[in-house]
Amino acid sequence: MNVTRFVWFVFIGLIGFASFTRWQNLSEEPLIMTDGQGYYAYLPAVFIYHDLQFSFVDAINETYYPEGKRANYVVETPTGNVNKYFAGTSVVQAPFFFVGCALSMVLGLPVDGYSRPFQLMVALAAIVSVCLGLFFLGKLLNAMGFKPNIILLTLFLVLFGTNLFYYVIYEPGMSHAYTFFTVSAFLFFVWKSAQQLTIRNLVLAVGFLALTVLIRPTNALIVLAVPVVTSGFFGTLNLIERLFSNKKALLISALIFWGIVAVQPVIYLFQTGQLMVWSYEGEGFHFLAPEIFNVLFGYRKGLVVYCPILFVTAIGLAARLHRNRPQFGWLLFVLAAFTWVISSWWMWYYGGCYGHRAFIDVYPLFAIGLAAALQYGLGFLKPWLLTIAAVALVPMQLVQTYQYVHNIIPFDNMSKVKFWSLFMRTGNDLAWYYSGYPGEDSYLGLDSLVIKHGLEEPFGWGNEQQITNEAFYTGAHSALMLPEDQYGITFRKPVSEVAVPFNLIRVSGWVRSDSRTTDLSFVCAIDDSTGSSYVWKKYPLRPQFNGRNEWSWVTAVFKCGAPRDSSDKVVVYPMKSDGAQVYIDDFEITFIQAR
Repeated sequence: MNVTRFVWFVFIGLIGFASFTRWQNLSEEPLIMTDGQGYYAYLPAVFIYHDLQFSFVDAINETYYPEGKRANYVVETPTGNVNKYFAGTSVVQAPFFFVGCALSMVLGLPVDGYSRPFQLMVALAAIVSVCLGLFFLGKLLNAMGFKPNIILLTLFLVLFGTNLFYYVIYEPGMSHAYTFFTVSAFLFFVWKSAQQLTIRNLVLAVGFLALTVLIRPTNALIVLAVPVVTSGFFGTLNLIERLFSNKKALLISALIFWGIVAVQPVIYLFQTGQLMVWSYEGEGFHFLAPEIFNVLFGYRKGLVVYCPILFVTAIGLAARLHRNRPQFGWLLFVLAAFTWVISSWWMWYYGGCYGHRAFIDVYPLFAIGLAAALQYGLGFLKPWLLTIAAVALVPMQLVQTYQYVHNIIPFDNMSKVKFWSLFMRTGNDLAWYYSGYPGEDSYLGLDSLVIKHGLEEPFGWGNEQQITNEAFYTGAHSALMLPEDQYGITFRKPVSEVAVPFNLIRVSGWVRSDSRTTDLSFVCAIDDSTGSSYVWKKYPLRPQFNGRNEWSWVTAVFKCGAPRDSSDKVVVYPMKSDGAQVYIDDFEITFIQAR
């Protein structure tokens, strides 16, 4: 099987897998989500709303994004609003965006940039991009002398043995699949330019470099990798000498590069009247204090902890370093430079994410080391032994992906204890096991109202028939949810009867369950006059339990937003779907106006 046929198989497989898994519930889990909303927003802003101040975002959020799924990417400056993120990802997505426009018109759906065709086109853009990245990476590895079977295995391992697969399928709006494509293509066309310096090869190399920079400016470091694909430093000097002797090629390549990179300053100029804007206000690099160990080996987001197949890459780099120092010594230097910059970012763990996503952009470089390990081995670590080890790590990576998707691995604040207690475990009862204490969210309450039900006497709440004296934490009564009960004591009150304005509700209480695996949750809803819930949130409580048949103080914080109308009703209650028996005492609801 050649690279082209392999990539077609991958493309069809990814489309099939995504259509049966990720694309099923777009109303609750949009494909354009988290930071991806910001990367993508340039397209509807320019071509649909003609609004680079992004004033359309609030209306789009109300229509398509449930509370808690809304990204905050519009940054206010004294001279106008800017998008926190850079425009390069949207440039790569643009052809698919225009197809989404056409499909929406044909199907009679809103041409608003966020209806179902647009969501699916972003998913398709990520799949196509990663497949093109695999294609160019395969061509590059072939040019570097790797065997066909080694190339195909390397491509397979890079996709399914790392967190790249997750970001292609589950968060396709993020920039990583697109950068994987542009970096692979850049390296391949640099190699072609070194072999035959034509204007076509040079324009493609420079164009993909410019896109890489436009997606994430720090990825301009990829120019340091030129000696890796030109047989070392002297090969690069030869390429530069030939380039400067061809004035026409030099001029065209400069115009192409700056023409693409200038997209961002031009957007800033229209938004603020300034060519340069630092949209990451309050954020930056700490180059003198990089968190290199945590970034590579820490349990929070460590690169090799969540992508252990990169250990095999390290073996490949070591294997070739003493035999081909000009090429692999430079490769090691480039990877070290990227590691230093990535580790120097103030949020070195890069927020809530699966593994250390910042390195995905340079997986094409890691792939060269991986291919070297599989082809040459190192000492007693024969190629067949490393191949078995690498292939065996793929199921482990896919299980971890499953864990992250199903909230078994938390999106942040992972530790050694949490990692090993959850290692390779996939039970449904493990979801949100280490979600963290929900009251940790920091907020400043401007005003608040606390409503308590001690369960000692009826207050007129729903399901008060559950009040019992069989067990209690304080007083002489509690509420008992029997194994067949799905809902517990229920608070229901019109917004007009809540004495303070609020946008956050905290629900607390003492809970005792006879099950270690109960899915007991607190639910918060806001219903309109028709009884339909426009806010409905559930928070699992099991991570806060002290143990079976022990009383535990549990808390859930719901960022519900301000109610739409004073006639709407707030509804709060415990809920479970299993056969657990649960006692609840001292039920407490706090309405908070937070800022």
